[in-house]
Amino acid sequence: MSVTPRIMGLDGLTKMSKSKGNSISLFDTPEIFWKKLKGAYTDPQRLKLSDPGRPEICNIFTMHKAVSPPETVVEVETNCRAAKWGCVDCKKVMFDNFDRELVPLRARRKELEARPEEVHEALAEGARKARVLASATMVEVRAAMGLGG
Repeated sequence: MSVTPRIMGLDGLTKMSKSKGNSISLFDTPEIFWKKLKGAYTDPQRLKLSDPGRPEICNIFTMHKAVSPPETVVEVETNCRAAKWGCVDCKKVMFDNFDRELVPLRARRKELEARPEEVHEALAEGARKARVLASATMVEVRAAMGLGG
């Protein structure tokens, strides 16, 4: 059984929450995304670059496990534990991996924003299809419960 890592908010105290201001939006500009990521909480015992890190308690490492390729995760863990990288170095690699994944999403969003009528039409068509399926399902539910057709 695979367990999805729990990504803490940028403050390192609670889960990410837009209302608490400790989250990163996938559609933030790269500059805003980096500014938020750069200030994110890391290992509190790593005060100097020469202090070995503890990736198992670092929220940025948890993000790496969710987004970065496996070989990068190993590299990050190794360099963190050996104090070869500072936290900002680790965050730069994280930013690059996130950004690479987000480029196509940002491009698609920009395309869709330019054609709102097409988006509304697609949503309306989806709603029509959902209503047909829901109606058929409710007929089956009523019949199963003996409530008539």
